[in-house]
Amino acid sequence: MTVNVEWKTEGGGHTGLVADGTCLLDAARRHGVKLPAECDGRGECDTCAVVVESGADLLSAVTEAERERLGDERLSAGERLACQAKAEREGDLVLSPVPRAERAETTEETARDFKGEFKRLPLRQKIATLAGLEADVAYETLVRAIDLPFDIVGKGLDLLAGRGRRLSRGERERRRPEATPQPTPASDEDPGHDGPAI
Repeated sequence: MTVNVEWKTEGGGHTGLVADGTCLLDAARRHGVKLPAECDGRGECDTCAVVVESGADLLSAVTEAERERLGDERLSAGERLACQAKAEREGDLVLSPVPRAERAETTEETARDFKGEFKRLPLRQKIATLAGLEADVAYETLVRAIDLPFDIVGKGLDLLAGRGRRLSRGERERRRPEATPQPTPASDEDPGHDGPAI
């Protein structure tokens, strides 16, 4: 079985066939549609979200990752995570990527935006921004360097305390008096009589 997938994107449309069981993210890549996937398709972000314009009944059931990332409102609006949803039944499917403004920004997009903003700054502001970033990095490095010995000492103390508890437990068990032997129950025969009972 095959599913006819139509992608509606800003740069035009793409149409193609995919086999049933194909993940929508894979279908997008095969058809030349660039969908971001910040988490590499593990369902840990919403950057690959798509709007199912028609054919929602051709897709797999909503996954737990989709419930967590998209929520009820976005799911009811027809959104699905392309890395989680699979085309499972034959038919026509029409999809469009969720606009960038309505989903989480990828690291690449954030970097691109920052570079654009940075280029537009006057030279004095660029220098001030770089100095501020450098100060932030130096501060974080200093905090981690200060915390490191405390973390190491804390781990060492935990190990010593565990060893001390084990030694103390062993010492208590050695000091515990040995169990006294219990007398065996007396038998029916008289110990002073050698012959059979009369």
